[in-house]
Amino acid sequence: MHFRIDRTTSRTTPDSILVYRPEEYSFDVEPSPGGSFISVLLDDLNLEVDEAGRVVSVWGMCPHTRWQSARLTAPEASFGELFVVPDAPLSRGISVRLNREKYLPVQVDKASGWVRVGGQETPVASVKLLPGVIFELTEQGQISALWLRPQQGTALAASRAVH
Repeated sequence: MHFRIDRTTSRTTPDSILVYRPEEYSFDVEPSPGGSFISVLLDDLNLEVDEAGRVVSVWGMCPHTRWQSARLTAPEASFGELFVVPDAPLSRGISVRLNREKYLPVQVDKASGWVRVGGQETPVASVKLLPGVIFELTEQGQISALWLRPQQGTALAASRAVH
């Protein structure tokens, strides 16, 4: 499975926002977009995908207790669409896990509020799905990093507990 970016459609700024709930150790998008077909799991984060293969939301567990402090500079990214390109047909309601072996590194920049999941591969493209949600892709269309900066229930408060 890999991903592709599409900037050909004139996408307006989405009404949904990313939130972090420190007491639940989780990210969510409010209001939740409807029409989920499948989920692609990156660690314990769900990338909700609609029937057209478009990633429409990010939600799930990402415990702030395992975040590492770092200085991060989020990539430049314009709004666009991110599509899943499956290796085999997908079945409604099924979750597909991207990384099976171990959890990806998660870093937080306390000053900016950005949280980066992954980041070990060299990115060649980036796309902003929502305000505070950026995907970086490798040349092969794999996710290099997922950048998250919640607008409410800020990760900054949760990151203060990180040493």
